[in-house]
Amino acid sequence: MPTHSTVRHWPLPLLVAALAWLAILATLDSSGAVPQLGEGPGLTFDETFNVQMGVYHVRAVREYGLGLLHMDSIREIFGAEVYNPDHPPLGRVLIGLAHELSWPLLHPTVPVDSVAVTCGRVASACGFALTILLIGWTTSRWYGRIAGLIAALSMVLMPRLFAHAHIASLETFTNLFYVATVLYVADRWTRGDRPNWGPVMLSGVLLGLTLLTKIQGILLPIPIALWALWHWRLRAILPIILFGLTGVAVFFVSWPWLWLDPVAHVSEYLGRTTDRLTLYCWYMGQKWADTDVPWHYPVVMFAVTVPVGLHVLGVLGAIGDRLSAFGVRVSEEDSDTRHPKPDRRITQLITLNVLWPLLFFALPGITVYDGTRLFLMVFPLWAILIGRGGSLLWEWLAQRWSSRTATIALTVLLLCQSYGSIAMHPVQLSYYNLLVGGLRGADHLGFEVTYWGDSVTRSMLRDFGGGEGTQPIFVAPVLHPFQLSELQSQAADLKPRLMPFDDNQPWDVRRVLVIRRRADSWSALTPEPQHSQLNGEITREGVQLSGYYEIEPGTFGDRTPYLNSPEFRPTY
Repeated sequence: MPTHSTVRHWPLPLLVAALAWLAILATLDSSGAVPQLGEGPGLTFDETFNVQMGVYHVRAVREYGLGLLHMDSIREIFGAEVYNPDHPPLGRVLIGLAHELSWPLLHPTVPVDSVAVTCGRVASACGFALTILLIGWTTSRWYGRIAGLIAALSMVLMPRLFAHAHIASLETFTNLFYVATVLYVADRWTRGDRPNWGPVMLSGVLLGLTLLTKIQGILLPIPIALWALWHWRLRAILPIILFGLTGVAVFFVSWPWLWLDPVAHVSEYLGRTTDRLTLYCWYMGQKWADTDVPWHYPVVMFAVTVPVGLHVLGVLGAIGDRLSAFGVRVSEEDSDTRHPKPDRRITQLITLNVLWPLLFFALPGITVYDGTRLFLMVFPLWAILIGRGGSLLWEWLAQRWSSRTATIALTVLLLCQSYGSIAMHPVQLSYYNLLVGGLRGADHLGFEVTYWGDSVTRSMLRDFGGGEGTQPIFVAPVLHPFQLSELQSQAADLKPRLMPFDDNQPWDVRRVLVIRRRADSWSALTPEPQHSQLNGEITREGVQLSGYYEIEPGTFGDRTPYLNSPEFRPTY
């Protein structure tokens, strides 16, 4: 889109991105390994996998150098038994790079031969800040500086999006490259009477980088292809093919594991999305297998996990071109940037890419779980429309009153949307908006109240972690024993041994840490166990997210402890 050369669109988004980056860095510590930082979300299940594989990649590059390109080196590194190809390498490499660079600065209190998840989390903070800058700058160029500022701010005001920037997960990087691809296509393909070859190939490179972060990248070509065919008809066919082939080529060339056995490894990677451990969702008061979740799950979860005021602005932004039909005048020229009204094709592509992932995950048999995680890329794209809607609202208010009044009103509206990101910290992954009455209302309606382990925060661990007693602490639920061994290694103050809870186990349970994840809860602990004393908990809005209990002997039956007997052999 052409813009006036004297207009600077990056300073305000850059300021928001920098402040968000600092705020996240200051609150990253998962379990006490970096005590000089503020506490962040507790250690979530797959973070250690991501950090370990990221460090593995980075150290391999450092050790082998250019020798890494030799096939013998590739077999040694990517064919090793310890190599885990469950996800492509790009996001994990970035996490590993951040881990190695931040370790000497943060001095984590973990063994030097281990990894520090908090150091890996620095990568997500950087990726989120870059996404804010990209969203704010591009929105400012298209819709004006007010829109760009609001779009950047709205990303911080989306609690679940903000929370993911605190954990060493791949979603933040999927968001970054997914958004970059959509924005580049929207901006460059709309110049001229059809897409030019140079921008098409560069957008294909971005598609390849998206595919290299997580499998959600395969969603990108469909809405882009439909949009291009709608506007350019047959002239779009060759650009679409080149776009897709370039993306696949970048994906294949950049992942050496695929080279070892292309057909088998591509099939293995794609097969993991269907042939995998079943995960469960708690939705509308019922436990669902991940492939049986009702079709409306993604739409409802998106609707109830973004502050309501931001949703209103997003709807205004999506229908902005039609507001004149309702008696709202939309100026043909943006007053704060002095450039022509944005191309409608841009808004159409952004809107389509917001709707498509929600539609895809609503299809029968598609795996969906963990709240909004699988379609999190929708949120930053929605921020663009929120920015545009906020700009239109500001213009409408300024026309009727004054610019000052419009600015005050919009500022108050945005401040009201900040509750979730502030009040829920550091467990924003438990946030629900007013459409369901907040977290308390969501709990009553039967929604999942917590993610995997984020509510076992540093302060929670300090409540029970200092004891040296011989009795272990049982944890429920546990997805994999690896989860406990890693928590044990990352928590500086955690002395007692952690064990997975099972109400059929042959030893007495005296102490238990309960994570209130409804989909995987034990009936013996839900509601709170009888004959128990609550010694610590994390709550928000009166809803318990995790709790630590002292249990009276014999509560789960008359059993003799076998912790030191030959029958007890921990597998982790």
